[in-house]
Formats: sequence, C-alpha cells, structure tokens
Amino acid sequence: MSDLLLITSYCPDDTRENILRNLINSLTNLSTKYDIMVVSHTPLPIDIQKKVKFYLYDSKNEILTDWDLLNRPWFSPVDHRKINSSFLSKKNTILAMWRMMILGFSLAKNLGYTKVHQIEYDCNIIDDSQIIENSRLLGDYDSIVYFDKQENVEKIMFGSFQSYYLPKLDTILFNLDENRIKDFIRTSDTKSPEVLLYRILSKGKVFEKNRNILEINGNKFGIYDGQVDNNLNPWSVPFYDEKDNHVYFIVWNTKINEGIEHQIIINKTKVINIDKTKLNNWRIIDLGVIDEIKDILVVENQKIRDSFTLKNNEEIELFKKMSYIN
Repeated sequence: MSDLLLITSYCPDDTRENILRNLINSLTNLSTKYDIMVVSHTPLPIDIQKKVKFYLYDSKNEILTDWDLLNRPWFSPVDHRKINSSFLSKKNTILAMWRMMILGFSLAKNLGYTKVHQIEYDCNIIDDSQIIENSRLLGDYDSIVYFDKQENVEKIMFGSFQSYYLPKLDTILFNLDENRIKDFIRTSDTKSPEVLLYRILSKGKVFEKNRNILEINGNKFGIYDGQVDNNLNPWSVPFYDEKDNHVYFIVWNTKINEGIEHQIIINKTKVINIDKTKLNNWRIIDLGVIDEIKDILVVENQKIRDSFTLKNNEEIELFKKMSYIN
C-alpha cells in the first residue's frame, strides 16, 4: 500500500489557500506513489479537493485560553535562569492541531495505511528524499522527528513534518478525547504542543534528525509567519521574579530589523522609556516591587501593545503563574 501524506491546514484567506495549493501541486508532480489526505479547519476550494484522495473538513477550531492550558515559551539570557511567559500569545492551539492529526490518523488506520507522513500546509516540497528515507526507517522505528536548535532557547521538535508508523502510535493520537488532552496539558510542566507530542512519541522508538536537512534542494518549511499581521515582536513582556518580589520587562528582538522602542507606563503616572533594541539583541528592565504596581501599559513603537492589571491578590497571583523567571 502507498504511503499517505497527511496535510493539516488552516487557510482562512487567499494567501494561505495558495500556499496549500502550491504544496499539493508540488507533491502531485513528484510522484504518483503517494496518496494525499488533507484535514482542514477551514473549507477548501473544489480545485484543491479534486487534487487529493481524501479531504476532511473539521469546523471545530478551539483555541485554548485558560491560564493553565497556555503555552509558555522560555528564554534564558543569563545565569542559567529561564524566563517563562504565556504573554507572548495568550493562547494555545494544541487542541486544534491535535484534532486534525487524530482525525487524520484514525481515518488512515481504518483505511489500512501503516506509514503516514504528517505535513503542515505552509511548506513547499520539491524534493521527496526525506519522505523516501523516512519510509524506509519506519521499518525499524515508530516515528521520525526533526529538531530545531537555537542559542538560548530550548531544543524543540520541529512541528512542520514528522513520519509515523501507525500500528505503534499511542492511543491518545487515535481516540479523540478532548478532556484527556486538556488534563494531559494541565498536569504537564510544559504546554508546548511539540514538546508534549514528543513525550508521547518517546514511549516508542523515535529516530531524531536535524531540522536543517529538510530544506535541501529547494524545499521550504514554515512559509507563513503567524505574527505577520500584527507586526509585533514576540518577546516584549513583563515577568515576575520571586527572588526579590520585583516585576521586570524583557525585550528580545527576534523580528524587527529596524529595532524596537518601548515605553512602559506604571500606574498611569510613571513612564519608563526604553531605548531602541536592535535585532537579535535583548535587555531586561526593572519595573519595581510587584506590590507597588497596580497596572502596566506597554507601548511598542508608539502603538499600545498590551496592558496588565494587578489590583487585587487574584490578579497578582495569576500574573505570577503566567510570566515568571525560575
């Protein structure tokens, strides 16, 4: 039986639809030895549907916003301490992502497929050597994953492409149980979709590869930047340090080529001006004792970015849980 290429997608506009269309065209041109399934949280045009063997539309695209379900990326600039913050996005897409994977895996298993290569829609594949090699490796391993390694951040599994041997996958990836998934997230020390997925996969035999080898011979992954619409720098957030009971502000410019400037307004009266932070540079500013701060307004490049209120114990304790250094 052919290997199945499972494409998961969310394409609410023409730009993302065209990215998916180009991917399917490139995969179709590569070879007829693959079957293609698309699982999408948005309806897709009929021309895309006709080019694939299976198409499944799932209208439920639940985004998690409860504080104990939020993703907390971390950054470790000094002294091996980690700044963890849910304020980067204030949401977690893990349930929406896993719904598409689970629906795709369960359907594929019932259709008789054993080898599945899961691909995020926002890529362009014109060389299938990794698919061919992974198909061979799945004779000895349960899954093939890729890792992205950057300085000062956690080595993390790259989420855009993995290969799976379905008979050996954990049942949580076949049986759609949203309460079980949410409980799994709540009781975990991390909320990262990629880290949690790897923990499940690591119960079996996992073969790890370097993410960089995916982009050979013209392949491209992660084409669509989810932050492109708001033009905000992800790491511009306040955080709490229990060592001195202070609130600090971290700027790590990972995105803005021309640099970014900030104004932090404390209690509507105190203004802290932060000089321009150049690309790939970071700085930490002391905002003061948390008990003396009632509200924080963050202005980024002369536009209001975010606001935080710390007017009662409930708000203060929630702030400490959502953004902190340890």
